[in-house]
Amino acid sequence: MQEDQFDVTVAIVYADISGSTALYEKVGNTQARSQIAACLDLLRAVIADHGGEFIHSRGDDVLCTFENPANAFSTVKDMLAQTADGDLSVHIGVDYGPALRTRDDIFGDPVNVAARLANLANPKEALCSNALFDSLSEIEQTTVRFFDTRQLRGKSEAERIYRFADFNQTMTTQVSFANTDFTDLDFKGRTIAFLSFLGKTVACSSGVRITIGRGTECDLTIPRQWVSRQHAVIEMRKNTAYVRDVSSNGTYVCLVGQPPILLRREEMALPAICTLSPTRNPAENDAVAITCHVTAQTPANTG
Repeated sequence: MQEDQFDVTVAIVYADISGSTALYEKVGNTQARSQIAACLDLLRAVIADHGGEFIHSRGDDVLCTFENPANAFSTVKDMLAQTADGDLSVHIGVDYGPALRTRDDIFGDPVNVAARLANLANPKEALCSNALFDSLSEIEQTTVRFFDTRQLRGKSEAERIYRFADFNQTMTTQVSFANTDFTDLDFKGRTIAFLSFLGKTVACSSGVRITIGRGTECDLTIPRQWVSRQHAVIEMRKNTAYVRDVSSNGTYVCLVGQPPILLRREEMALPAICTLSPTRNPAENDAVAITCHVTAQTPANTG
């Protein structure tokens, strides 16, 4: 073994900034870059406050290590709390295990797992591995929730993943079509996705982002306890409608004549006709069905 590298067992925290692309559009390059740099400085300060070692920052992310997993978990909570408001937030992945430390970097399975968990996490949320969860005290474990059992890319076996976030937080909606007479809107020549539940219909077209969830702030509210406050997002990109699950429990996409497809923090293109079922398999008695109709016609001609 070379003198400039050695084995360590550490907690790895990988935190990535969310919202930078929208910020550049909102405030311009100079101000956005300044705000992003300030956010990175804030994250580095939090790491130092909790006794962590900053490894590097590449673009809009930071990678750091902790000998004590409890300190890593405290850092994660502090990072989320201090970036809860404003244009920028973070999504974080955490793992714990043996790694190879070099003079200015760190390598190994926990680094890869932390990065993949961060990529899977929503903004304002942290996902941690089973190894990290097992290293926490019983009190700390009560503050996280089981998220999923999943086989991460590059791993031979699936493992349990846990989620930490401010569970009272709500995510703002961008556009609402409640009680809108769609015949008054100029949809000619545009592809539209119409989603309906309990007599309410919302429309998603290019440039419009539709939210579905239990929260009353969502464009299409599903008043069921097993539905996340914000459960799924519908977006139109290049005349194709996409559904993206952002929930803790998943969204079933039901295609005609096919078994339902369960999305867990994933997205897929929607066909012309399908139904969406948050959390519950559509075969369950209390499952709800959100009908979806994607069409290039105007609402008046959809039949």
